[in-house]
Amino acid sequence: MNNKKIVAICACTAGMAHTYIARQKIENEAKKRGWDCKVETQGAAGIENVLTEHDLKSADVIVLATDISIENAERLEPFKNIIKVSTGEAVKNTVNIFNNAEQISTKIVKDNIGTEIFRALNTGISKFLPVIIASGILFSIVLMTGDVTNNTILPSNQFFDDLQQVAFYGFAMMVPVLAAYMAYSIGGNAALAPAFIMGYVVNNPIGVNNVSTGFIGAMIFGILIGYFVKWFKTVKVHPVIASVMPVMIIPTVTLLVMAPIYIYGLSYPLDWFVKAMVATLKGMSQVNAAFLGIGIGILAALDMGGPCSKAATAFTLAAMAEGVYGPNGVFRMCCAIPPLGLAISSLIISRSKYSKEEKEFGITAFFLSLAGITEGAIPFAAKDPKRVIIAIVVGTAIAGMLGMISGIDSLVAFGGLVALGGVTKGAMWYVIDMFIGALIIAAILHFTKKAPVETEQAIENES
Repeated sequence: MNNKKIVAICACTAGMAHTYIARQKIENEAKKRGWDCKVETQGAAGIENVLTEHDLKSADVIVLATDISIENAERLEPFKNIIKVSTGEAVKNTVNIFNNAEQISTKIVKDNIGTEIFRALNTGISKFLPVIIASGILFSIVLMTGDVTNNTILPSNQFFDDLQQVAFYGFAMMVPVLAAYMAYSIGGNAALAPAFIMGYVVNNPIGVNNVSTGFIGAMIFGILIGYFVKWFKTVKVHPVIASVMPVMIIPTVTLLVMAPIYIYGLSYPLDWFVKAMVATLKGMSQVNAAFLGIGIGILAALDMGGPCSKAATAFTLAAMAEGVYGPNGVFRMCCAIPPLGLAISSLIISRSKYSKEEKEFGITAFFLSLAGITEGAIPFAAKDPKRVIIAIVVGTAIAGMLGMISGIDSLVAFGGLVALGGVTKGAMWYVIDMFIGALIIAAILHFTKKAPVETEQAIENES
């Protein structure tokens, strides 16, 4: 397959590292093969390098390297030559994607229900991350300027008191936004309004017993509403009625169906489950807490911001929504450890074992670690996956264990040293455990990593 044209759309959950690294890998591979290439990115900076209708019609292969539902997805409906992969797969297996492009372009690849639900979760997380990050930064400012007494923040003046209220309202938006965009990912625009409303409902007391189910309820009803609306859109109606279906009939009927299901049915078992989860987390022994910390550390490091990391994000945010902040604090610390460990390894401890290019990666990794962006480790893992992934998983898991034992709590949903203001318990251990994990990573790589030339030969032999 020579002189072909490949177009791609890249979009990851946070809209940061994976999106742009995947774009770079696809562009580089196309350049090597002499293929025409254009890549649209839908990241934190918005939609860039938009694919036109001509681009799509003239392409031999359309690659969707996405972890979330993309904007303007309906323009792709006429095309069959589409391959769907995650951004992580586009980064790790770019060569294979191109090798198989001719075969892949002849068949339709559809998401199974598991993939569809996971994509919905990632979409929901990607949309509420800016909400809680902005709210978290405001909250951190209040924390830095006020006093914390008995887990209560006392702002230093009226301005910061007002700022704190804005942050609280922002946090309250987290659950409705999650439900709305999970539903949107499955059911489209018509699912947004009822899911926003139900997201607000599940996060506030309702019914005779004033039950609320928060994050867990939002995820479940985001999925239920998404599939209900998806089905509802297939119902054939008169053309006159069709025009008002998305704005009036679908949202109204969806609420009329979902609200009673929640209030009189699912709210009670969900409430029991949430209370049991909170009681278990609050009553954990040191041993169980240590195992939980190991699990969080492994998930945070294993795929460097991919599906495992997002699963940990969902769990820790669900716990945080119920007032349990320990898992969130440990996870936010763990997110910073892989890039920090690789920065220390490449720039300080084992400089001679890294190429000039890898040392430049190390500088980038250091700055990304400050904001808790695990993706800073990806360039290292892409070049030497076996050694790097083992090192970052071991180092981060140990740090996660220490973090849970140390009793770290964080009230903000972003990590790294810039989030230190949101750490209300164990701030000193947050930093110490982070560097312990990073130093373990650097130590493992110091003894396992080969010099640059030897490493390339060794990797070639191993493959």
